[in-house]
Amino acid sequence: MKKLLFTLLLALPTLYFAQETQKDKKCDLPENYQEPKPDKKIQSFLKKVDATINDLRKHIAVENDCDEKEVVFLRISEQKGNGMYSVCVQGEEVKYKRMGSVFMKANENPFDTAK
Repeated sequence: MKKLLFTLLLALPTLYFAQETQKDKKCDLPENYQEPKPDKKIQSFLKKVDATINDLRKHIAVENDCDEKEVVFLRISEQKGNGMYSVCVQGEEVKYKRMGSVFMKANENPFDTAK
């Protein structure tokens, strides 16, 4: 009985504070925020297959039904074959990935065909 009470007293506050401290997905950027600059060598390579940062910006704007000016890059991590991008779209932080020349949201699986 003591072990059960101890476990409950330990678990309930932990769960409560875990929900309290969960980061919301809003991105508040300062007025003078500058986007990170992508690597020029990688961008010139990706230009051949239409997979540059500007192409991703257009893709995100169409997918989220907004203007390209509302798409702000927070973090860019890319190689020639793949990339991860953290983007602020209409005040919400969204993560995208690139596999080859295909862009998609980071939580999507392109090989999942079951619906």
